[in-house]
Amino acid sequence: MRILTNFLDAPPHYTLEDGRRAEIVRAESWREFRSLAGCCELIVVDCRDFLIYKLAAYFLLCPWKRRPLAAVDLVLRKPLTVRHKLTAIAKRLLLARIDHFVHYFRDISGYERLFGLPAARSSYVPFKSNLFGAPIPETLAEDYVFAMGVSLRDYDTFIRAMAGLPYPAAIPAYSFLHFEGRTADFPWTPDNLPSNVKILPDSSRREDLITNLSRARVVVIPIVGHSLCASGISTYLDAMYLRKCVVMTEGPGASDLLTNQAILVPPHDVKALQAAIRRAWEDPELRRSVAAAGHRYALSLGGEAALLERIFRQCIRALS
Repeated sequence: MRILTNFLDAPPHYTLEDGRRAEIVRAESWREFRSLAGCCELIVVDCRDFLIYKLAAYFLLCPWKRRPLAAVDLVLRKPLTVRHKLTAIAKRLLLARIDHFVHYFRDISGYERLFGLPAARSSYVPFKSNLFGAPIPETLAEDYVFAMGVSLRDYDTFIRAMAGLPYPAAIPAYSFLHFEGRTADFPWTPDNLPSNVKILPDSSRREDLITNLSRARVVVIPIVGHSLCASGISTYLDAMYLRKCVVMTEGPGASDLLTNQAILVPPHDVKALQAAIRRAWEDPELRRSVAAAGHRYALSLGGEAALLERIFRQCIRALS
């Protein structure tokens, strides 16, 4: 069996459960996928929305060239405007041509309702920490409540919650600047932030991520209420790997996966978020308990190699 994929770190082959050998053929561009598809028995596309839609359309127009097609970590947003709702209709038609979907979260009810993705063609595979295998620095100080990330973040609720708390808070510059200036729905700038919220220097390097996370006493991942997918999952797994207590917004990728590994709060609820942060900041036993459970969870998922093996074995099992 030959598998065509854009997972560039995948090993050259896998040995399947029945002893057969699966060879991995790597491609990146649409042209490479189109030229190599004919010599492969399965296509697995990672998190490339435009590429997966082009392949679905290509196989729709040229059914004699069709190969089983799996989409991994397909990100779909709730259509909030007329243009997005029209686009969702076209996406729904193309998604019907994809044979299998691998998600990093269990609750796909939003995908089913808005885009017609049936559970029968979907499967859950646990993600992993991007820091897995990195040395965990010794904690010298835990200086602040830390929030980071870009995808579907709700920094407005986080900042308003921190404005009513006496604890220091921090957001890395890259994360904050992504939202600054969107005055219609994000009124905050570095000049009008509450005095206890600071912007941290951040070069987007791995070293900065580890340093900023390691200095946090509590890590908050605030997500907007209309999220349909597992936004923030890599962030909370990185924090858990570094033994940090995580406070997370309820929703796909959190409520459906986590129990005692994080403190969950309703979306857009300033008072609930304040209460959760206060409990975590002031109760060292609670903080240690949540952090320890999260750390065990992050370790159990392994790193990149373990994730890729889970993905390919699931796609082969579903489609071969």
